[in-house]
Amino acid sequence: MSLFEKWWDAANALDRDKMAALLDDSFVMVRHQTGEQLNKEQFLDYIMTGIREQVTAQDRRLIYENEDIIVSHSVLDGPMGNNAVMLVRLVKDGKIIRQETGMTPLAAK
Repeated sequence: MSLFEKWWDAANALDRDKMAALLDDSFVMVRHQTGEQLNKEQFLDYIMTGIREQVTAQDRRLIYENEDIIVSHSVLDGPMGNNAVMLVRLVKDGKIIRQETGMTPLAAK
């Protein structure tokens, strides 16, 4: 199973321990829209707040994955509006070390 699939399964199950095991201790998440950066624990706390129940994901797809990088795309509709989201994760030694997102607002449905 790919790292992308392992993350997706753990995140959908809201399994904090499994998600934590896939993130390096030096993990950082960067939101380009706001400039905000979250470390591993802050990011896991954010995921566990219930944000996933507030957002619907459509057309999620893996664009590319190898031992160094994961690139995916989806359309998310939630508290920040309806956005096309590009997600890039850097990988080192089989763990995600950095995640960056870029969002493009889409017209309201």
